[in-house]
Amino acid sequence: MFFEGFSLVTQDVQGVRYRFRSGGTAPDAIFLLHGRPETHVMWHRVGPLLARYYTVICPDLHPERSPEQQVNDLLTLATITGHDKFVIVGQDYGAHLGYLTAATAPDRVQALVLMEALPAATHEGRDDMAFSLAQYNSCWFAQLHPKPESHTIPVPAEWLEKPLPAESVFAPEAVADYLSASIWQHARTVTWAAACHPIRCPVLVLWAASGRIGGWYDPVRRWCDVTSAPTEGHAINGLHFLAEEAPGDVETAISLFLEHCIPE
Repeated sequence: MFFEGFSLVTQDVQGVRYRFRSGGTAPDAIFLLHGRPETHVMWHRVGPLLARYYTVICPDLHPERSPEQQVNDLLTLATITGHDKFVIVGQDYGAHLGYLTAATAPDRVQALVLMEALPAATHEGRDDMAFSLAQYNSCWFAQLHPKPESHTIPVPAEWLEKPLPAESVFAPEAVADYLSASIWQHARTVTWAAACHPIRCPVLVLWAASGRIGGWYDPVRRWCDVTSAPTEGHAINGLHFLAEEAPGDVETAISLFLEHCIPE
């Protein structure tokens, strides 16, 4: 069943309509922040697993707003839903937003899980031409017109196949939501700056074993450059969309990590 046990809610937050799913009844809360080009629905497999032990809230982000505005929105949403303290798990864009939230409100964010992301402040300037061209889209942009325009799409190609391939890791309901949602249509171009305050909560870093980030860098070491908090991490089998490629492994990694982070 899709997002079993979760309710779909729309809530006004500082004049902005936030759509999110909520499940679980435990006192400890986890906010799951999605990446690009997905929506909160990317957590439809991981969320119910975590909801056995935590209250899980999965909001759609508002990338047309500045990161600072979104941080304030998330903190307000946490207050509205009755959570003074909470954990954040974020994928790529959501990881950067989670990191900024933890730096902004260190008294509220208990732990941070960062998936498929590198700290932008220290990554800037490290991404040489070889790294950039390793991206599917970029290798086409390196060719003469009209190759870039005719071979680049903003979503994985299989999302556009009708029907979705039987071997796809993506659920049809999820892909339908990704393609119908317009949250990325007016997304702002963001340069993620270094956080103004150090991260004080424990940090878990997860990356795809067959992806680019772990192949080019030591992700844990990179995050250690920008936080003085205990930081650990490991690879998970997958290419990038870990919550859908390996939901059980993701949930296990998060749960084991949080067992030592959140006091009874």
